Amino acid sequence: MALPKVIGANHTITLTTGKKARVVLLNNAATTPPFEKTLKEVNHFLQTYGALHRGAGPHANITFLKIQDALNSIRKFLNLPESHTLLFTQNTSAAINLFARLLRLKKSDVIITSSIEHTSNNLPWRYNTEAQVVEVIAHEDGSIDYVDLEDKSAKHGQNLKLITMTGASNQTGYIPDIQRLSKIAHKYNALLLIDAAQLAPHRKIDMKQDGVDALAFSAHKVYAPFGIGVLALPKSKLNTIPPDPCGGSIDMISETNIIWAPPQERHQTGTWNVAGIIALAASCQAIMSASWQEIEKHERELVKYMAERLPKVPKITMYVPPEKYLTENRTGTFPFNLAGIHHAQLASILEHEYGIETRAGTNCNHRLVRRWFNISDVEQRQIEKQIAKGNRLASYGIVRASLAIHNTRQDIDLLLSALTEIAKNGSKLKYKAVPHEEIFVPITKTK
Repeated sequence: MALPKVIGANHTITLTTGKKARVVLLNNAATTPPFEKTLKEVNHFLQTYGALHRGAGPHANITFLKIQDALNSIRKFLNLPESHTLLFTQNTSAAINLFARLLRLKKSDVIITSSIEHTSNNLPWRYNTEAQVVEVIAHEDGSIDYVDLEDKSAKHGQNLKLITMTGASNQTGYIPDIQRLSKIAHKYNALLLIDAAQLAPHRKIDMKQDGVDALAFSAHKVYAPFGIGVLALPKSKLNTIPPDPCGGSIDMISETNIIWAPPQERHQTGTWNVAGIIALAASCQAIMSASWQEIEKHERELVKYMAERLPKVPKITMYVPPEKYLTENRTGTFPFNLAGIHHAQLASILEHEYGIETRAGTNCNHRLVRRWFNISDVEQRQIEKQIAKGNRLASYGIVRASLAIHNTRQDIDLLLSALTEIAKNGSKLKYKAVPHEEIFVPITKTK
């Protein structure tokens, strides 16, 4: 069966150099374009869009029925247990922040996470709960030290309430053993939350079989960029006052009393982003119809192709050993640099001279990137002072190319060819730094 097609994979533009080129989509870890089927489904749905839970009428009824079908598709995509439900937020970050506030943990409670988490699975636990945050050792290739996890779980077992880990690293493609994480958490009657923002587009999720208690991900990572995030969690966690009470939270309010809506309704307040839910369900259905077996086979072949060839580029530095991609279960996320070229400038060269989309910076995984550059505390303080003054280019960073379902070997060849040419001959254009925006921009069409 053919893999789903995306919008924009064959888009041609005129480069700053004047040449025409097809845009090469290699920033999929940041966001993915919509499937053609998803956009078609949304456009069809909008012909009969009505007020969900906010009125009566033919379109309102059609919308209600379509949302029920959409919810069932998303539940199937996650293999969500009957004991669990879905809440929709803005994105993964908002979902994790919401879950952190829903738990209402105390100072004596303990949360275990890792030292290489995306900031979306780091900051919420430090600013939305009083619990103690304990970090498990992680290695420079992004992998978790399970011995350290076992030791720290045992040490804090009596107070351990949550283990929260990435399902797939946004920086290294590392995928932990989720069933193993679940067994450790449940051994101490703790919950397991998986940040699945990078996992959901690349691997089949099975919350029931893997023992995942809660999970968060974003639709824009799953070929449905219509502005929603998903929090899958136990229904039992919703029988509480909502952290964000507003329209829809209550059945009745008076000067002296509040009657809250049923638990599964009081937390999903206001008018739902129904187009976003329809889009996500369409993308989930497209992935399931194509089959995870075919998707994983396609992406693993691309990862192997990239891992075998990227190290051969002159002056390249790869921050994850290539053999990790060849021998382990990793997604196609490759951080690298070229010697002598600032990471942000390299990304700009790829953009303006070759039409290749990547991402440059620390990519919300600052501490792991710092380890790659062996930055001392003294150097870190100096860098932070420059950033505080507006020079965001003072930071260390990498360029990240990330593969997805729509990529091909030709996309990889175009990246490798561009990097090789840049390494040998430099850029065709001159660039100037824009420190406050953390970018470089071309200033002329000739050297």
